[in-house]
Amino acid sequence: MKTNNRLITVLYVISRLSFRFSQLILLFAIIFECIPNGTLGSWNSTMHHSKGYSITTQLQLDIPDTLITYKNEQLKINGSVSNFYSKEHNNYFNKIKNDSTLKKKYQINTFEVRDQKYIDVKKEFKNIKIQNTNSTADVIINPKDYFLKAVLIIKSYLTLILVLFVSYQCMRLFEQLRTNFAFDILLNERIKKIGYSFIMFQVANLIISYIITQYFSNIDYFHYTDLISNGKFHFMNLKPVLEYNLQIIFLGLCLVVLSKLLNHGYNLQNENDLTI
Repeated sequence: MKTNNRLITVLYVISRLSFRFSQLILLFAIIFECIPNGTLGSWNSTMHHSKGYSITTQLQLDIPDTLITYKNEQLKINGSVSNFYSKEHNNYFNKIKNDSTLKKKYQINTFEVRDQKYIDVKKEFKNIKIQNTNSTADVIINPKDYFLKAVLIIKSYLTLILVLFVSYQCMRLFEQLRTNFAFDILLNERIKKIGYSFIMFQVANLIISYIITQYFSNIDYFHYTDLISNGKFHFMNLKPVLEYNLQIIFLGLCLVVLSKLLNHGYNLQNENDLTI
């Protein structure tokens, strides 16, 4: 019993500190939101209504193996071609490559492999090839639309609100267990609230990310070269994604089921006490 009390006391202290720390962060966040430029002395807020808020996007890089810039002085034509698109595009790339009438310059992309001493050890590997260039990246956007900005503000503070709520429920839960380590209807309610908060958090995240995708579908980045006719090269694409975490949803469902199981145990305990 002493071991249980010690463990519960430690968990109570941790949850209490988490709750107080979350309150402090939320207070600072609100203060910085009220400041016009989000700067107070040496303190500077990265996410602010004047600067924008973070969203999660899917990042896709276009990495050509070779880029050829070409020029025909007699016909006064120039351009560029790379070999990472479709089969038809690669056929055109090979045609430009084999055309002896064109004056060409090659840009060949390569890589180096470094060890801890920053020495190139590429020769020690047979091949290194990027399997998938899709990844996630956080982007800060500052829209002019007030509804979208309000949605982004809610999104930016949603995780903090969840931590604040869960840490408060855990603090009260462990405080109650310190007094009475037994089945209790209030204990079951707190566990159920934590479970539902995880589920609602993911539902809210999914709805907010869907609203964001209705405002824009892609952010395309291009590289321009003035010396080349139509020298516009697409090298990066950012696409907003639907945010959800099945693991957190599963955890929330497990906590809801656990609360129902504990409630059933509490009812059985009451029936046994009445029978005795």
